[in-house]
Amino acid sequence: MDNFDYDAFVIYNPHGKDQEFVSLMTQVLTSPPYNLRLYVPWSDNNEPFEAVATAENIEKRCKKVLVVISAESMESDLFHFQLRIAHSMSPSAKTRKIIPIRLDGTEVPDMIRFSTPCDYYKQDLRVFIWDRIFASFKDYSRPKKSKVLKTVSFPPNRQVPAAVQTFSPLRRVKSWWRMRATVA
Repeated sequence: MDNFDYDAFVIYNPHGKDQEFVSLMTQVLTSPPYNLRLYVPWSDNNEPFEAVATAENIEKRCKKVLVVISAESMESDLFHFQLRIAHSMSPSAKTRKIIPIRLDGTEVPDMIRFSTPCDYYKQDLRVFIWDRIFASFKDYSRPKKSKVLKTVSFPPNRQVPAAVQTFSPLRRVKSWWRMRATVA
């Protein structure tokens, strides 16, 4: 079992409304009832950006990756670099590592279009977004073992016949031809 320091790495553009949304998301998801541990670059550490450190943080320290998608983030080269690293950790999406969150009607990048995004820009869905994000952290990879809860038994006064005689259609055909052969 993997031991991670954080539940999610947040990929976003640190300028404009992306920063405002990430600060709101951090407040909501790190407090009860969710209690998630989020690694938010530019706020968790004051070190300058390094490609190797970012790749190592995404791969070894975080279970999932939250991708905040907006028009401004799509213009950022750093955003695309971090997204490529996250995608390379789970290219077939079997571990469901990438969780996209759209802040506006911007299309999801092609490499993660197979993932269903959480649409924060839709007013009627905002009520459910935090629960949807939290539900994506559940582990569905292990199949649950099924247990037989009740055994089936016959009542004590009922008896099963020892042998049941069966008649096949093939046996009837053979007997009919034998009968025809003796008459002729």
